[in-house]
Amino acid sequence: MSEGKGMLRTAVVTGGNSGVGLAVAEALGKKGYKVWIAGRNAEKGAAAVVRLRPHCPAGIAFLQLDVMLFSSIEQFVRTLRPQLGGRLDALVHSMGTVATKRRVSADGLEENWATQFLGRYLLTEALTLELSKSEDGRVVFVSANAPKKPQLFEDDPSLEKNFSTIRAIAQNQSACRLYEQMYADEHPSGPAINGAVAGLVRDTGIIRAQPGFARAIFGMMFHLFGITPAQSATNIVALASDPALKDISGYWFSKPQDLEKRQKLAYDETHVASLRRLLDRYAGVRNTLLSV
Repeated sequence: MSEGKGMLRTAVVTGGNSGVGLAVAEALGKKGYKVWIAGRNAEKGAAAVVRLRPHCPAGIAFLQLDVMLFSSIEQFVRTLRPQLGGRLDALVHSMGTVATKRRVSADGLEENWATQFLGRYLLTEALTLELSKSEDGRVVFVSANAPKKPQLFEDDPSLEKNFSTIRAIAQNQSACRLYEQMYADEHPSGPAINGAVAGLVRDTGIIRAQPGFARAIFGMMFHLFGITPAQSATNIVALASDPALKDISGYWFSKPQDLEKRQKLAYDETHVASLRRLLDRYAGVRNTLLSV
């Protein structure tokens, strides 16, 4: 589809009401994008819209979304789709918080698995049609580094038998990298998809979500060695909007503020096949979202 010069560009930023997501939304707004920010807390979302409005002349809106819940993702897509007018230029997935204790969603999913990967996967699949209608559709997964050898627990993705925060993070980030590779291979002409590390970012929900002692330790470490949300957003905004990166897809950007520090994702097909088998569990949910 041809997009005439000067056509309004659009972006959706999940977790856009605080932290890195808020910084990304502000930067895209300044670039002329109409931005939708999504998050669980409607009060915080409304406050973020007020804060962002001066920086988003093309428009800023908040839609409620809990990526942990299938019903919330469906309602979000149902509400957003008519507003997009058939096209979306950029979808940015903020990283979200990390639960240090095993909690289960209303859909029976371990919270980290649902938030850090599965919800983001489902939303990407649901909006791929609109992203494909853009001349330069982009998807960006904001994440942490994944283990060199992917770790997927096919028989127990919700870690009922042996939960630990480290195992949860390893699985979620492995799934993100594998999906980015798989999606890039399946869409060689776009939309483009890439992953970017957020880095150690000061004053984010990840720190506030930790229990007391850990919060103090992490808070001190992030304060001493961390970067600001705006600095963390640099690569993310570029991946979502920079024309010079139009043909870049299937890469992992491992250092904030350094676009040269990147690696083409090239995992063995056995690992990709493992993810495909896992995703088959959620084919019904995916198909429902595609039909909304």
